[in-house]
Amino acid sequence: MDELCISDQRCLFVGGDWVKRSIIILCVVCLVLAGCVGGGEIVTDQGHSDHSDHDHGEEDHEDHGDEDTKKEVPKEQVSSIIAPGVPTFEILSEHPVECVNESNFADIFIDVFGVYVIAPEDAPIEKVQHTANVLAQYIDNDEDGVPDDPNVLRGLVENNYLSPVWTGKDKEAFRDYVNTHCEDVVVLGANMFYGEFDSGGQIESGDNWVFGGIANANAIKNGGPGEWDANLEEVWHIVTWGWFRAYPEQLGNGEYHPWLDVQGDPERLESGQGELSVKLTVAMDTARGGYFKDIPKQYPDDAWYKYYDPTCGYGCQTMEYFYWILMANMGALDPELTHACVESKDESEIINEEWGICTRDELEQKDVLAFELLNDSGFNFPTVIPDGSYRADHDQGEEEVWACCKAMTASCIACSEGLTKQEWLDKTCGPGCTDAIYAGWDEETKKMKWDCIY
Repeated sequence: MDELCISDQRCLFVGGDWVKRSIIILCVVCLVLAGCVGGGEIVTDQGHSDHSDHDHGEEDHEDHGDEDTKKEVPKEQVSSIIAPGVPTFEILSEHPVECVNESNFADIFIDVFGVYVIAPEDAPIEKVQHTANVLAQYIDNDEDGVPDDPNVLRGLVENNYLSPVWTGKDKEAFRDYVNTHCEDVVVLGANMFYGEFDSGGQIESGDNWVFGGIANANAIKNGGPGEWDANLEEVWHIVTWGWFRAYPEQLGNGEYHPWLDVQGDPERLESGQGELSVKLTVAMDTARGGYFKDIPKQYPDDAWYKYYDPTCGYGCQTMEYFYWILMANMGALDPELTHACVESKDESEIINEEWGICTRDELEQKDVLAFELLNDSGFNFPTVIPDGSYRADHDQGEEEVWACCKAMTASCIACSEGLTKQEWLDKTCGPGCTDAIYAGWDEETKKMKWDCIY
């Protein structure tokens, strides 16, 4: 078994010298012809007003020329172009950008295809790893070990997008530090908040994590509580910026960004109009019942996307719309799984007031433009709901050995112990167990606690 390290901390284990030689040749050719590794200006911390304490926009970025118009880069080349090797979810002690390390606001780093999940030392490690696994599943949704779209990943890696797991105070302190000491270095596309500390030092409130995914034991149809995993939204908002940078002629949030090729003075441009109008914004305007630069007092009765948050302008509204249509297209909003779209109250259904489409079939029937954009435009958007267990069920063959995932799921823990999932369930929970959900750490026994599903 040979270990091929193409760059620092990114190694692929392969069997046979001929495989190793072939990969080395491929990487050398890539580097010579494409200027593969590194490159690009590093950019700013995002701007735009906060929305529900999560950031979905940005400003003042450097132009990256023609990187955002080409879709022809072969998928099999991306691992050598951007980030060779699949993520191992190893906890690292530093970020490649020194400014991030000097901030003293992040102590935990996980490299996901070159995009870093960061967190302070107080963050629950199982939450950080879950977020990292969801990020990996959005980048490599078919989980074959190769990112699905190299242009999307390039936009995220070259511009140092971060995926933070922290508290609101951490976010504000880090933002202040970046703006003062290392402006134009990193981008915060969105955040996951694990909570805030009360006066006694205990964690309270925060976003919701669903270990094991929303469609498994958690699903309503399986007798679960039907909770929603906030990672599905916030991590997607981060990945969204890679899509916007890669394909600005079809995708964008209707606002001007320096990487866009526009004619004349950008100050004359109106949100979502003219040169800032793309397929995604046209679809959103249709879903809202017309074009609204500012949030109207009342949306038309026939609109199915009605977002009234006054802090969320046109660009933010587009980000939210992109999230809703992707979730519907993946089947994540199906009422059989969660209460995210339809809630039951007093035996009557209350439709989500913001978004009125719950299933993929409904999306195809009602939001025709969105469905065509996601499925018939030649893009490779995610179609499988991330559950935080990247490559957990990957078969380990003689030619290739991948590291076990490190999410707090039965599949990942079983892999780490060299067992199949069912063998681990039988050992941990006893015969008849079909799944197990992580339930925290037992301080007395110094072991993980699991809620067994029978």
